[in-house]
Amino acid sequence: MTDMTERGRNLIFVKLGGSLITEKSAPSTINYNAIRRIVKEIKEAIDRDQQLNLLIGHGGGSFPHPIAQSFRTSEGFIQDTSVRGFALCQNAASTLNRILVDLMIDYAINAISIQPSACCIAKDGEIADFFITPIKESISNGIIPVVFGDCVLDTVRGCAVVSTEQIFSYLSSYIRPSRVLIFGLVGGVYTGDPQKDERARFIPEIETEKFTDVESYLGNSYSVDVTGGMVTKVKDLIKIAKTGIECEVLSGAPGYITKALSGERGLGTIIRPLKHGSKI
Repeated sequence: MTDMTERGRNLIFVKLGGSLITEKSAPSTINYNAIRRIVKEIKEAIDRDQQLNLLIGHGGGSFPHPIAQSFRTSEGFIQDTSVRGFALCQNAASTLNRILVDLMIDYAINAISIQPSACCIAKDGEIADFFITPIKESISNGIIPVVFGDCVLDTVRGCAVVSTEQIFSYLSSYIRPSRVLIFGLVGGVYTGDPQKDERARFIPEIETEKFTDVESYLGNSYSVDVTGGMVTKVKDLIKIAKTGIECEVLSGAPGYITKALSGERGLGTIIRPLKHGSKI
């Protein structure tokens, strides 16, 4: 098996936001133009750099989110319909995953689906255990694992919803990437939701040690999905950055994936890794 440390030098965690690859306003509807173009950009990046290794994750968008909200899946098995909601939510999340992986296979990308609900257990909403050996072995053999935000069984609540950022945060402790890139509809982190608030200001950089200065802006500014919205996503990325891994939140518009995977930085909001020797 190839050394994971060597692989990590060229390993990038990539998240495709649910709002980027689905039509969030229409339940269970793919944004086919966007998803095809994104897969094509990923293929071009792989062809250009044979040393590039990827772990891809994606959000749920209009597939599991409406179901999870309706059945309050993130709260656990709290009512008679909770188990039904869990099954429907998991099916919707994995359906989107299969569509994406199927398209990647069509574009001659060697990708495989990794279903979090089959290998991950949560404890009160946080990932407690994750059987990651298949992911490590995939990367070592040049295969791209594709994970996704999913509902998983939870030893306290019965079930919980875990986001792609939570999964990335957990995995980065065991499979260290060189960078984490979060692609979405919005071109970075703003002081408010730029799609609704014209006064929202772009934040080009977040220093890990000074996150509390930014958190006050984010609190109630963005529309909250079942995985907690922008403030929760940034908190998970801060955890990753504290281990010395650079993260960036940026647009998934045409060309950005190509540029970012070729090494460009500063296309969106950079979350700087903790400086060596700094105190938290």
